[in-house]
Amino acid sequence: MGELLLVLLPAIVLVALIWGLFTALSPRDSGMSDAEKYQRDLAERSAQHYAAQVQAATAARARLERTIKPSQNAAQAMQSDLAAARKHIERL
Repeated sequence: MGELLLVLLPAIVLVALIWGLFTALSPRDSGMSDAEKYQRDLAERSAQHYAAQVQAATAARARLERTIKPSQNAAQAMQSDLAAARKHIERL
């Protein structure tokens, strides 16, 4: 029995030493935690929502300018026509 311990004890110590070195030298898990995944997903959804809001605001501004610009141009044209008519009348 003593001979068995003399053979097994160094073998067990050697196996434990090899396992410890392998564990110490193996790379750590570089994956993301659940909290990091959630934060990344939340930031992505926030960016998508912001982009949609910007797109909607740009479209609304374009619609508004399309409806306003022709009337502004018409008003400016009418004012310039009135000014030209007044100058013509003053000449007479």
